[in-house]
Amino acid sequence: MESTRAVLDLYPKLKDAELVGVEVDSGVGEQPLDLSTTIQGAINRAKAAFHDCELSVGIEGGTFQVPETASGAVKMEACAIYDGEEVGLGFSFGYVVPEDLHKLMVEQGLHLSEAARVGGYTNHPKIGTEGGVISLLTGGRLGRKDMCVTGLITAMVPFTKRYE
Repeated sequence: MESTRAVLDLYPKLKDAELVGVEVDSGVGEQPLDLSTTIQGAINRAKAAFHDCELSVGIEGGTFQVPETASGAVKMEACAIYDGEEVGLGFSFGYVVPEDLHKLMVEQGLHLSEAARVGGYTNHPKIGTEGGVISLLTGGRLGRKDMCVTGLITAMVPFTKRYE
């Protein structure tokens, strides 16, 4: 919600908008392992959250294969904003998942946050709700909020003129 509030504050017509968080199922499982599934999860979340509102937001983190990376995998956030008719899609920056974490994900079927705990990166039970694994990997220089803000701003592209 922190990232969504930060983005709403960038748009004059949304600055005072009420923000209500709702838990909705992505319909794609806990850890999408390809770009298409990650995008679908964000869209599913945005559409499921659309009730008595002007816009709804869905964010889905996923890991997918990218050639020429050390582990072969990149983590990013897909963000969807829905106005009841149109879906705006945006994407965060991505980062290469360390080889040891990717190996734990593949071999043990772990979610990235679980792999970070098993791999000794953190003891936090829900690191994804805090700064995320990216915060651990960057020494706190970037966090999941930063990832989501960039994805949400780009998801707002179809709606920017309406809310300026």
